[in-house]
Amino acid sequence: MLKCGIDIGGTTIKGALFEGANPAPVRELSVPTRGREGREAILVQLFSLLDALCKKDVGFIGVSSAGNIDPETGRCVYATDNLTGWTGTEIARLVRERYSLPCKADNDAICALKGELAFYAGVKDATMITLGTGVGGASMVAGNIVRGRNFAGGRWGHLCLNPAGNRCNCGKVGCAETYLSATALMRESGKEDFSPDPPPRDVKELFGLYNGGNSAAERVVGAFGKYLCRLLTEIKTILAPEIIILGGGVAAGRGVIGKLIGKESENVVFARLGNHAGAYGAANL
Repeated sequence: MLKCGIDIGGTTIKGALFEGANPAPVRELSVPTRGREGREAILVQLFSLLDALCKKDVGFIGVSSAGNIDPETGRCVYATDNLTGWTGTEIARLVRERYSLPCKADNDAICALKGELAFYAGVKDATMITLGTGVGGASMVAGNIVRGRNFAGGRWGHLCLNPAGNRCNCGKVGCAETYLSATALMRESGKEDFSPDPPPRDVKELFGLYNGGNSAAERVVGAFGKYLCRLLTEIKTILAPEIIILGGGVAAGRGVIGKLIGKESENVVFARLGNHAGAYGAANL
């Protein structure tokens, strides 16, 4: 029997089929989320992906989604405007009714953390940070996932790193997400002149310019590194986890990030499943 894992992010919905405990997907596909277009647009994309993946031999669908998710009901309790109108969506119920298959849903960073911990037997205290369109966070303390009231516990992307800083789409000021996400990096890049190089089109190109010594890229990426170190320091002070796992699309630039965090790299590891972490964790809910 195959298990289907879906990972709903702000930019892309990734889907993969897994067999048993093997973390290597049998098949994988992705579609744009269309997250800013509202709930119905997101559902159209989600169902198009599931239609393509769940042809036969699939016995379970797990959904990893950005936002605060009630794991018992599979309902999104709260999501920012990265997924406009997603708050209140009964994700698991909608999927179960459409495909007549058992389905569970949970937060994306929690799924990614559970997926990654398959490689760390015995670890009971761990934190996952996903650096993507937004910044996701999840923590396990003494073997238990931290959920908190309204399933908002462990959302490290909304820890304040600068009380006089950027306005976040969650309504607060200075959140980690406004400094460490791909969205934030490209916003800051738009304020700079990268001449004689062309401006970066994405984070990968930005990191490439940084490695090439472009001064504008050094300013943008340097500020990112400062705030990332601040976040890592706060997590270590508050929870002292055995490991902090960095995942998401931005963390694919591990060479750059490794240099930036320097002494804060102790107990910090990069996601071994890469962008499959959320989908693999969801498939094994």
